[in-house]
Amino acid sequence: MRWRGRLGLVLLLLGVFAAESGCGRKSVPLPPELRVADTIRDLQVVQDEGMASLQWSYPQTTTAGGPLPDLESIEVWRAEMPLAQEPAAGTTAKDRQGRWNLLEGRGEVISRLEGEGLDLATRGSQLQVEDELARWLTIADEEETVETVIWYAVRSVCCRGRTSEFSNIARLIPKPVSPAPEGLEVTAERDGPHLHWVPVEGGLVQVERSGDGEQWKIASASPLSESTWIDGGAVHRRTWFYRLRTVTATADGKVIRKGAPGPSVRLDFPDLYPPDTPVDLVCLPEGGRVRLRWRASEGATGYSIERRAGQEEAVVLAEAIAEVFFLDETPPSGNVTYTVRAVDDAGNASPRVHCRTIVEGM
Repeated sequence: MRWRGRLGLVLLLLGVFAAESGCGRKSVPLPPELRVADTIRDLQVVQDEGMASLQWSYPQTTTAGGPLPDLESIEVWRAEMPLAQEPAAGTTAKDRQGRWNLLEGRGEVISRLEGEGLDLATRGSQLQVEDELARWLTIADEEETVETVIWYAVRSVCCRGRTSEFSNIARLIPKPVSPAPEGLEVTAERDGPHLHWVPVEGGLVQVERSGDGEQWKIASASPLSESTWIDGGAVHRRTWFYRLRTVTATADGKVIRKGAPGPSVRLDFPDLYPPDTPVDLVCLPEGGRVRLRWRASEGATGYSIERRAGQEEAVVLAEAIAEVFFLDETPPSGNVTYTVRAVDDAGNASPRVHCRTIVEGM
């Protein structure tokens, strides 16, 4: 029986050790997480006339993936160098670090966004700043000059002065911009405003649209090589303004340089275009009633229905029903003709479509 006593003692000691290690003693605390803003990876730069326009996403997370509640500032860096001396862009961590070292060694902070300045640079979920390019453009106008490439990068400061890594480097070669296309004309057509202009030799065109002539947005999804364009996204019964820019784009259609906008053209875009004519209209007698059916029409918000018995005047049965069927519960006896038209909310009506049936007398 002595082995049972020893076994009990061992189990008792194991229980005490487990209790001390699991409950009685606390594990060694981990060091607090050092929060640093995550690296910005979507910095873009476009030459807009004589300015470099930079845009990137507002920092929202830490390197650990958690929320970033205390963004203090954002540094905007710029470095310039002769284009021939620009190192090739590598893909390894060593390549990236070498480019960051070059940026920091040859560059400078051109803007520090904080407080009100940070608020003014915020556009929804994006940040946007501009950099004057006049100095480089003046040099670029001269003959036999060495081309300059400008690097831009940003980094975030948070959490009591901790600085993130540099963002991706956005590069720009400042060049004189081309004048805007000439001869813009805009006409209202059923499928949208039609734009025509004088062709631009060797250039691409960007279409911009405004609802008030002040706030402009890009309307063409990609730069245009043609001299015509249809704005299928314009809403009827509104006034629209259009203007054009000559742009330079990469092979994949990304705009990197914009010229000055040309004069704007105003268009009052009325809705004068009726919906499509209803099709497949049938009249189905059901005893003393007549049921009408047809297919929905593109652009229709309702349907008007008329009935004509023999040579009598037509009678309006419905003016703007939303359904694509109608039940006439009190049709007159004899030859009856029904007419259906599609209508829209602007008051436009499609051509009429007819069907005829014979109603037996009761």
